[in-house]
Amino acid sequence: MIDIWLILRILIFPGFTFILLLTLFCDWLERKIEARIQNRVGPMVAGPAGILQPLADFIKLLTKEDIEPRDAKRTVFKFAPLVAFTIMVFAFCFLPVDGSSVLSSGGFSGDLIIILAFSTIVSFLMFLSGWASCNPYGTISAARVLTQFMGYDIPLFLLALTPAFIVGSLSIFTIASGFTLASGQLVPIILLAPWAFVLFIITMQAELEKDPFDVPDAESELVGGLETEYTGAKLAFLHLTRDVQIVFGSALVVELFLGGPYGPVFFGVPAFWYSLWFVLKLLAVVIITEYITCLFARLRIDQVLSANWKIMLPAAILSLMLTVALVTWVYPLV
Repeated sequence: MIDIWLILRILIFPGFTFILLLTLFCDWLERKIEARIQNRVGPMVAGPAGILQPLADFIKLLTKEDIEPRDAKRTVFKFAPLVAFTIMVFAFCFLPVDGSSVLSSGGFSGDLIIILAFSTIVSFLMFLSGWASCNPYGTISAARVLTQFMGYDIPLFLLALTPAFIVGSLSIFTIASGFTLASGQLVPIILLAPWAFVLFIITMQAELEKDPFDVPDAESELVGGLETEYTGAKLAFLHLTRDVQIVFGSALVVELFLGGPYGPVFFGVPAFWYSLWFVLKLLAVVIITEYITCLFARLRIDQVLSANWKIMLPAAILSLMLTVALVTWVYPLV
């Protein structure tokens, strides 16, 4: 028998439609913040305050001519952006948004590892997108993508283990619920490991290739980076994948450190309040990351790599060691 409720959750909320609309809204919010900081007006024509501009841009790209380079690896060039977008949306479906995820009501042990693995696969597909174009700028950008995400994946995984050690579980649902004090009160992980939160935000910024770590897309060096040869629908999905990655990264911060969707339920249906708290927390993280993007200049590729191996990786290891010590000797007494 067909489960209509499950289909509605997959297609509408908190599934595909919700993820797409939230991504477009966050894209609009980022553009408005950048415009404000740079003394511009930003989107203002399509819809109230230009809120429909990201949707209009996406539809416009879908109608553009789709051109493929003669020497491109056609199969990879054609399908890598679409597959990356699909996997990114699928990974999002594991996150609890309204108290439960699209795919389950309580998750399973180890789903945090699955989520992080999916994000790594998407980064690899972005590398394949640039490599398959057989363009020198796209190839260099793809090499930078591969170098950067392989390096920053290590501290990102280590920092994600910090909340997992504190709550004693690799389940994203258990981590989102927070740490239980001796009094029975649940507290978000950020209150117990604020240093890990700061390091995770910085590492995620590099993983998402946002300023000051956006060397794969440095237009002054690489024209359009891995997107140089992309047009039409493929370029639309490439942009959309990047936007979903940013929203997914912010959602991961919410789930790991800010208590996930959980918060006060004042009246009515808890799922409504959980969804509201999730969106508000996610927007707060998006604003933080966008301010970092606007306030810091782009690093050079050698500085990006040095920052990973000389700063972020040792800091992530120390963070994990400190967390293990606190979980062993301090937190049980709280």
